Amino acid sequence: MKLPRKSKNRDDTDIADFYAIKIKSLWKGMRQEPLSFWCLIVYFFFEYVRPQQIYPVIDIIPWSQLMLLATAISVYLDRSVRWVSNIENKLFILFCFIIVLSSVFAFKPSVSLADWKVMFNWFLVYFFLILIVNSEKRFFLFTLFYLLFSFKMAQHGFFSWARRGFSFTNWGLKGPSGWFSNSGEFAIQMLIFSTLSAAFVMALREHWQGRLKRWFFYMMPFTGIMSVMGASSRGAQLALAVIGGLLLIKSKARFKTYITLAFLGVLLFLILPEQQIERFTSIGEDSTSLTRLAYWKFGLQVMHEHPLLGVGYGNWLSYATFKVPEGIIWGRIQEPHNIFIQGGAELGYTGLICFIVMALFVFITNARTRALGKRLHNKFLTYMAYGLDAGLVGYLVAGFFVTVLYYPFFWVQMAMTVALHVMATQQAEVKKE
Repeated sequence: MKLPRKSKNRDDTDIADFYAIKIKSLWKGMRQEPLSFWCLIVYFFFEYVRPQQIYPVIDIIPWSQLMLLATAISVYLDRSVRWVSNIENKLFILFCFIIVLSSVFAFKPSVSLADWKVMFNWFLVYFFLILIVNSEKRFFLFTLFYLLFSFKMAQHGFFSWARRGFSFTNWGLKGPSGWFSNSGEFAIQMLIFSTLSAAFVMALREHWQGRLKRWFFYMMPFTGIMSVMGASSRGAQLALAVIGGLLLIKSKARFKTYITLAFLGVLLFLILPEQQIERFTSIGEDSTSLTRLAYWKFGLQVMHEHPLLGVGYGNWLSYATFKVPEGIIWGRIQEPHNIFIQGGAELGYTGLICFIVMALFVFITNARTRALGKRLHNKFLTYMAYGLDAGLVGYLVAGFFVTVLYYPFFWVQMAMTVALHVMATQQAEVKKE
């Protein structure tokens, strides 16, 4: 497929055909997108699907890094790219500056320096995404591919759980090696995927003709939710319950939605393995809970002792090993198992507050996008903003129990939120004219 340097004709495909998932129109529209867009898509493919791990024969070069480099070069050559102004840009730059300062004054600066590539990666991904995904068609295509990549994980998780008879295991379910290999991280991505795909379905289902197409997309939130249930992650399952409760509160059709959500909640509870239910009844008393409480207590102490910049970006394990060589609990030292404790301990209250403000502005930005979407009578804009909100709620609740501050979850959510809002703002301005 020949990929032009930039789009030559942006108006010869109808967005309604995209909404209807007409393959011919999608193919025609995709061929018009510039090289920068496709480099970004391929980057997400290698980062999320990880074919290089599935087929070791192709695991001979760093695919993700090379695609990110190709994106950087193609962005520079792409004339359709334009600067995007949003408060999240400034906050993210400030957050990264805090990381730099924290690294300079870290307990072990060399450890911080070794981890810089992680946040530098998400810094590039964030800005590439908001610069490249700058139209409704591009956002639609990006979202479609993002959902398809996550669907690969979801269907694997669902069928893996089904093959073992929906039984309980300590390791739960796992995604591809990398960011989602652990059950807790996998479950968070499934939370984000299930809520975003549900919003996608709610926004566009009236455009779809044929049962096969509808059921294909209906399977996305279904397999995502079932993967959360099978992942044996109490934090993710609690986050799913919180999302359901918030949907109930926000719903206008209160009684009908209450009955539906209550039925789904009971159904999901009934399919939970007995061992998983026992894990909920033992919260606060089992070894996992006691371990987390011990780490949180130690983390709060570290934040109190190093309030400004923390012990240094990526320095939790090094500092904890030095401070408590005998181990924090059970003779071991692990990660803090909490994104807020992690941020506060490593980056100080300065970094923690900046992160919280960024999260708040994601909700504020999505609220503004919904207002514009309703004014424009654009259900896609409106529901995508709801889906991004729900996914962030899932991340924040589940993140209270796992160490995933520097994982892709929040940074990609924030980038998609900004890209969606810019798109909505542009449409509102065009309508005024």
